[in-house]
Amino acid sequence: MMLVNALFSFLMFRCAIDILSPGDKGTAVVALYVFLALGLTALKIATSGTSRGDMVICAIVLSLLIVNLLWIPADATPQFYFSITVFLPIIFLLILSCCEPLTFVRLRKRTLILGTPVVCGLLLIFFSRMGGLQADLLTVLNEQPFHVVAQTVAKFSLLMINQWIGFPIVALILLTVLNIRSALLGFLLAFSIKKFSSFNLRTFLAMLVVSAVATAYLLSNPELTDAFLQRILYRDRDFFELDASNLTSGRDEIWRYYGQVLENSSPMELLFGHGAIWLYGAFPLAAHNDLLSLMVCYGFAGTTATLYAWYVILSRLDPEYRTACAALFLVLLFTNGVVFHQSNLLFLLFMAGQTQRMPRGILDDAAMRQRGLPVHG
Repeated sequence: MMLVNALFSFLMFRCAIDILSPGDKGTAVVALYVFLALGLTALKIATSGTSRGDMVICAIVLSLLIVNLLWIPADATPQFYFSITVFLPIIFLLILSCCEPLTFVRLRKRTLILGTPVVCGLLLIFFSRMGGLQADLLTVLNEQPFHVVAQTVAKFSLLMINQWIGFPIVALILLTVLNIRSALLGFLLAFSIKKFSSFNLRTFLAMLVVSAVATAYLLSNPELTDAFLQRILYRDRDFFELDASNLTSGRDEIWRYYGQVLENSSPMELLFGHGAIWLYGAFPLAAHNDLLSLMVCYGFAGTTATLYAWYVILSRLDPEYRTACAALFLVLLFTNGVVFHQSNLLFLLFMAGQTQRMPRGILDDAAMRQRGLPVHG
């Protein structure tokens, strides 16, 4: 129970700093967050150990990140900070996923009952702040896309899918207001998969009625329909031509640039990467695609190790949530970025845990059997 309370408090702390301070969080806050995450990880290892496979995965990823720091021709400090955003969620989720299944059941229950009003309160503060900056809140949100807030809402709201139908609908409305299309699309796909996998007549009728009412309302007002499509598809950009580049928010040009970087890379750069080139190069924009980002930053070796670590993490999700979580993860992976978002720690809510207690000691091998997909590593 003490571990559940500690994990719940830590997750609420992370939600609070992501929602209330979605930009620069300050050195002290980041240091506190890293200290707490590593402290909980160390506590889990000290009390019940972990598997040799998990330690090997963490060691390989860390080694490749260190090689990357020594290899790239750039200031090591910002690159080291950036690498922490990759490594910390991996080690935290790998090690904590070995907790007893009851830990996650209690954590989800605690989060639903106590965490939901906390997150709602945080979002109210966030929207009141943004609305106070200018008269038009939607304009403010379009001009300042808050990706970390939208990802936090999407991942937290996965807990709501099995609850009253109004809760996920509210989540969809919030994501529409934030207008982070990657998070909106990912949650909509996760919501559809989860609902249709547990299909029943009541759910179908509720979704049908809500969809019919929303569609009829939009069609009854052509101006509202045009405004809705303009905002969702083109983010209210006032260009002479609303072309594909505007539709993708310039991602096609960004992806083309990073593709050219890979084409012009030497064999060693393809293997070990260039580091986060948007932090020291002439092109200041991140790739907005994790596969491209990982290949450019850490090369084939680092990309393979990182993606394998995330495969292991996703394989340990509770079967009830695994497909929906994986769908959200993959949409964000290719359309925006998920590996580098610290809101990934919310995936701890959906862990399945192992069926038997792990033997003490970090070098003990244990066969980790759980429902659904086998755990690798």
